[in-house]
This record gives sequence, C-alpha cells and structure tokens, in this order.
Amino acid sequence: MKSSSNRGHDQNRPPVRSASPNPQSPRPQQQNPSARPQSNLSRNNGMFTEEPYHDLNDGPSAAVEEPFDYSLMGRPNSSAVVSSKTSSRSRSSGSSSRSSSSAKRSSSSSSSRKPAPKRKKKKSDGKGAKIAAIVAGGIAIAAGIVGILFALGVFKPRIEVTMADGTVQKIKAEDAFAELTEGEKFYDGTLVNDINVGGMTKTEAYNAVTAGLEAAPLNVDIDLKVSEEVHDLDLSSLTLTVNTNEVLDEAFAFNRPTDPEDFEKLKECYDAYQRQKNVPVKYQTAYTCATEGLTDLVHSVLDPMEVQEADAVITDFDKTTNTFVIQPEVNGFKIDSEKAVNDVKGLLEDRIYQGIVEVDSEVVVPEVTQAFINENFGRRSSCSSTASNNKNRNTNLDQACKNIDGTILNPGDEFSFNGVVGQRTSANGFVEATVITGGQYEQGMGGGICQVSTMVYGAAVKADLEIVNRKYHAWPSSYVDPGLDATVDWGSIDFVFKNNTDYQIVMRAEFNWNDRSCTVSIYGMKLPEGQYIKFISEVTQTTPHGETEYVPNPNLAVGERNTLRNAHDGMVVKSYKVWYTADGNEIKREDVATSNYRMWVKKVEVGTKLPDGGQAKFDPKTGEVITPTATPKPTPTPAPATAAPTDPPPAPPTETPQPDDGGGGGED
Repeated sequence: MKSSSNRGHDQNRPPVRSASPNPQSPRPQQQNPSARPQSNLSRNNGMFTEEPYHDLNDGPSAAVEEPFDYSLMGRPNSSAVVSSKTSSRSRSSGSSSRSSSSAKRSSSSSSSRKPAPKRKKKKSDGKGAKIAAIVAGGIAIAAGIVGILFALGVFKPRIEVTMADGTVQKIKAEDAFAELTEGEKFYDGTLVNDINVGGMTKTEAYNAVTAGLEAAPLNVDIDLKVSEEVHDLDLSSLTLTVNTNEVLDEAFAFNRPTDPEDFEKLKECYDAYQRQKNVPVKYQTAYTCATEGLTDLVHSVLDPMEVQEADAVITDFDKTTNTFVIQPEVNGFKIDSEKAVNDVKGLLEDRIYQGIVEVDSEVVVPEVTQAFINENFGRRSSCSSTASNNKNRNTNLDQACKNIDGTILNPGDEFSFNGVVGQRTSANGFVEATVITGGQYEQGMGGGICQVSTMVYGAAVKADLEIVNRKYHAWPSSYVDPGLDATVDWGSIDFVFKNNTDYQIVMRAEFNWNDRSCTVSIYGMKLPEGQYIKFISEVTQTTPHGETEYVPNPNLAVGERNTLRNAHDGMVVKSYKVWYTADGNEIKREDVATSNYRMWVKKVEVGTKLPDGGQAKFDPKTGEVITPTATPKPTPTPAPATAAPTDPPPAPPTETPQPDDGGGGGED
C-alpha cells in the first residue's frame, strides 16, 4: 500500500528503505522545493512510519550534512565537505535532488553513492510580456472592427428575393419588412374596379373607387324557374349596398407581412410585391343585399309549391269481399329553396341584376302506395273458438265483436279492449249473464265477453304483435287451452296490445249465431315468405283440488242447492309462440307468458229456509240440512168411503244448473 507521502516520486519505483541512523555520519535529507510539505516515510519492520517533516528554510537545523567517501572514486575524502550552504543548490535542483536522495536511501546497504545531478536555472526575460501586449492589442483592434461592422448592419439577416426585373438579390430582412409595411399605402399594381390604387392611402383609394362606382341598379328583375314554370321574384324591398370597404381591406392586406422574424413568409411577400409591379392584382366591388330579407322573399315564392308526400292509407275494410278500402298515395314535391337563395345572391354579388334562376326540385314517391298494399297486404293471423248455447252470453259476444270489427291501427297505435268495446251497459247493447266475481259465479252485465278478449289475445300473438297488458282468469276457461286466455273487467282489468309493425293493421271480429263461433282476425302486411305462427301452451305443474265447500243460504228453501263454483285444479302453464315455414317446418319458438292458476274447491250453497220462515240446522262438512220433528196428531176415524189417493213422495233436492266456464266480465 502506497502512502500519500510518495507524491512527486516515480510511481514505478519500489519503496525506499531507509538505513539505520548513524550518529557520527548523518545524511542530508534533500527536498523538492516545488512540492507541498509532506511527512517523510520510513519503513520499520516492513511497515512505513511517518517521520517529522523538516523545511530546508527553517535555519541550520533544516540542512543535514552527510560525509561522502570519495576514496571509492580514487579521490581523497578531504575534497568532499558538504556545508550547509550547498543545501540551497540542492533545493534549486528540484525533483532531481529528491530523486537522488531517494536513491541514496534505497542503496544504504551499498558502499558506493553517486552525487545528484544539478539543474541549471533558466534566466527570465521580457519577451513574453511583449508578445502578450501585441496579442491584446490585436484583439482590441479586431473587436473594434467587428463593432463597426455590426453598426453598419453587415451581420444583419438577409433574404434572397426576386426583383421585378427578374434579378435575384440579397437584401436585409429589416429593409424588406420596412418597404412592405411602412407608409400604409397600397402596393403598386393593385387595381380595384380597374382603378390603380397603388401608392394611395386607404382614404385616397376609397374616394377614387367610390367616384368611379356606377349607380345602384334601379331595376332588379330576377325570376325563379320551377319545373318549366317561371315565377316572378319581387326584390324591390331589398336594400342594396356596395362592399367597397371590404374589398379595399382585402386588397390592402394582400401579401402584407406581420412578423419581421418570419423570413420565409417575408421572402414570399416581397417576391409577390415585386411580381405585382408587372402583373397587377385585380379586385371588384359588388352590390349586395341582406341575406335574411332575400331568404324570406325566395321562400315566400317557393314554399307554397312544395307538397308533402303521403302514403296510401287503409280507410275501411269491405267485410263482404274481405278487401281493403284504400285512399291512394300522394306524391311529394320537394324544392331546394336554400340553393335558390344562394343562386340569387350570387347573381347580385356578380352585379347581374336581370336573369332567371333554375330551381332544383324533385318528385318524391311515398313508400306505401295503393299497389303496394294490394300486393303485400292480407290476413296476418286468426283465432277462433266455440261459445256455449246461452243466448244472453252470446248476445254479449256478438255485441263485443261488432264493436271491434273494422278497427284500424296505425303503426305505433295501441288497442285497448275496454276502450274499443266500451262500458258494458244495456244502452251499449249488453245484457246480464254469468260472470266471475270474487272467485265464484254471479250474474253481471256483459258476462261472457272474456271469450272475445281471449280471441283478440290469440290473434295478436299469432300476428307477432306486442302484448302490452294481459291477465289470466281465476281458473282456466273451457273454450281455450290453459294459459291462452285473457280476462277483462270494466274499470279494473284491460287487455292491450300494440301495432309494432311499420304498416297499418285492420281487425275483423265476428260472432256466428249458426255455429256459435267467435272469430278474430288481423289483416296487414303479411308475414314473410308465407310463414305463420301457432300459439300453444304446456302445463308444467298441477295442484289437485280439495273437498267440496258448503255454505248456507238463509234465503234459499230447504232442499234447494246452488253451485257457486266448480272444482278446479291449480296449475302452472307456460305459453309459446312457434314460427313455421310455409310448408309446416318449425323455425323457432319464443316464450310468451306464464299463467299461475290457483286451486279452487267446489263451492255449493245449501238452502236452510223452513216453510214457516225459520232456519234449519246446517252441517257445513256434509251440506246436510236437519229439519225439526213435527208433533203427532190424533188419528182420525177412517171414513167408510173410498180412501183418498196417497200424496206423491217429495222430490229430491235439486241444484241450480251451473253456468259453463265461459269466463265472465272480470275477476278479482
């Protein structure tokens, strides 16, 4: 490991081992006067130790004399006396003396020692100072010359431009910018209405151009031509103005730079400025009018000519021929009024005050035409069932069908059964029949029309229409499969569907008294490619009904019974809409609804009214009526005549005939 005291020595030289000190022969330690004071190092037992540093300038003690054996060189020792004065010469020898001293220390074991070489000290002279003075003077002169050149603009940015005569020159950028912007005057070669305004100020140019303007046109006669017909356009109310100021502003700003540091743009502007001297730039003023006023005038002429196209419309349905009564379509007539406004304005701006403007127009044929309806419309779906042989009930079915028959729904319209059929009153043609109320049969106005609402439901599903609101009965109806019914009740329950097609639909509803069939059909755009839909259901769960429920009726005579409700198993039913191809292959099926019918036990009311007005006892479990025992009377003396005929036995109790499950006007 090298110690820091080795600085100034050869780094490749091995460490100097110092000899043991000799009190009789002390060795002088030579120092490098240019080096910083450092501690001397000696090795003791293989380790370097730091020795005190002695400065050679610190008096006699700083110079240590060491005798040299000159006999080794064949000279007497008396010729080698080292005095303290020689130490100054040793110090002037610099690093050579220090190297010699190191060599002496490293060869202490040898008997021969060589004297250190002496370095001659160069004499200083005044040549360097003279040269420095000359250089400084030259620099000062050069700086002065550069300053003068800067002051003269020699080093300012220059741009290469093309002059009017075609020559290419390099000019200072600031001079080009000043030439283009100073003076607030128009460039040479600027013509407005063929008047050369070059060199003029804006005010001078305005006066010159205004003096040369022609008077505003007194007769503006522009007509509009629409489909070979010419229509007069009265523009006398317009205020015409000339755009002199706008044109002068545009001409003044043309190729006028704004940024003196944008040299590329500056060159472009200057070149154009020079070219303009040979090829003038021309501007033209024009009379203009208020756009809003012109727009209103043009629209006042053209708007009444426009016709809005209208689709052919089904207005009725011929029930005899099952054909549509159609109002034909109306072709539209569209006019491009905005383009006409711009065309008229363009003529005025071009100082053309008489002329005819061709107005673009077109005939618009609507999508739905009478021919389209006749070709693509027909029966979309149908649903039918058979009613019971109950005159009152069938009267209600017939009346509901008549109210529905011929109903036309436009795209997006909703059909409300209650809204179309109306309230079930005698004034509206309805009569009383069996209805379902509170889970049992009762007599009510319009009973039975749920069979019609159910047929409407089936037809709407099979026509692929959107079902908005539907509620199933308290129990399945006998005239349709479970899960395919739809009940209604005025004021509480309604059946609603929506015409979600793009076209009109027509509803047909009919009750046939001969076969008691109730049929609802929907006509409109036929399903694609002859496809059709079936409406089916599947019972997924059943709950058997319980035992019969008996209830007393104090107003019904003993022996009479009335069935308030038949027994009905509970069931869960899922319904599906199944699509078929024209040849009967199933395409897909979609879920429609889930109907969860509750279980109902049979309910019978039993009469408990005695002949004397009293009430008999009643067993609710069996429905039996217990009458009181009569007091026995004395036996009369038999008459000798022929015995009287015996009374016939009493008839067994009878039940009131139950109504069929034709559904009612509503349910709770």
